[in-house]
Amino acid sequence: MHHKTRWTSLKIAQRLTLIQPLIYRRHQLPLIYRRSLPLPPFRYRELSSPSEPPPVGLEVNDSDWVMLTPNTYWGKWLTDFVLRTQFQVPDDWARDTSVSLYLPLGTAGDFSHPEALAYVDGQPYGTCDRHHQEISLPSHWHDGRPHKLALHGWTGLGGSMQLNQDTTQLYLHPCAVVQIDQPTRDFYATARVALGVAESLDDNEPARAHLLNALDDAFNMLDTREPFGEGFYDSVPRAHDTLCAKVEAAGPPLDATIVATGHAHLDVAWLWTIDQIRRKAGRSFHTVVRLMEEFPDYHFTQSQPQLYDFVRQDYPELFAAIKERVAEGRWEPIGGM
Repeated sequence: MHHKTRWTSLKIAQRLTLIQPLIYRRHQLPLIYRRSLPLPPFRYRELSSPSEPPPVGLEVNDSDWVMLTPNTYWGKWLTDFVLRTQFQVPDDWARDTSVSLYLPLGTAGDFSHPEALAYVDGQPYGTCDRHHQEISLPSHWHDGRPHKLALHGWTGLGGSMQLNQDTTQLYLHPCAVVQIDQPTRDFYATARVALGVAESLDDNEPARAHLLNALDDAFNMLDTREPFGEGFYDSVPRAHDTLCAKVEAAGPPLDATIVATGHAHLDVAWLWTIDQIRRKAGRSFHTVVRLMEEFPDYHFTQSQPQLYDFVRQDYPELFAAIKERVAEGRWEPIGGM
């Protein structure tokens, strides 16, 4: 097949966009979510600074806070805030499926803002931002009962770090409890990597054509007729099996071993205040601990001893969890100079 003539690479990229889990469609959730339950409207309150104790406990009365509904604008730049609502995982959802909070709060500028530390029933648990809009829920919250959700966060610097955009706001997309279809997510990940590898290879490299052939064959097996229903989901395993088999036949892998570790470089005092970086450290390190629970082989390396001291003071339970990961050899503190 002459892939340039047939625009195979662009065609596959478009198909990936169609099934990509973090594509935001107006009035509906991404296709990756088989079932969803919208969250009730948020109650919103601005805080005076990042050092103000956030009202995240179960006893907080938020009845007189501003109400935010989906598909509306909210907030402004450089603002600390708390959003409060509740969630409930339905009784009839299978306990062995992956369930997450889906929290697309908005998009702000060149960084990950807005971002927030999520408290469930008053306890800090996970983090959401523009690049991480899912928080996986452990099975003990799949109980059919309502749980309080509080998001303590910062709206960030705004569009391209322009600090004077006082009239610009964030757009709140529909938030929900979602049941994730893992076969669709797995297929998407495999196809995205295969396309990325193919596009990095020279046109004269045989493996490039083999990979594009594999992608084309797999997507021809995928039922992407709208409206998307069980026909789409039923076609995913067959398409994934085809893709994996043909990728394996595309050529031998490189004779190389790649070792990678996670890292979060955090500027202690650059475009934000010391108090803000204390909150940022808490959000980042909560994310790492959650990832380590989800992926047992995940390792993380972190320098900047000052950040550890901030976390020790501000989030003692998180600091204890980090010490456990260090003892396991999965979290490596570096940079003691």
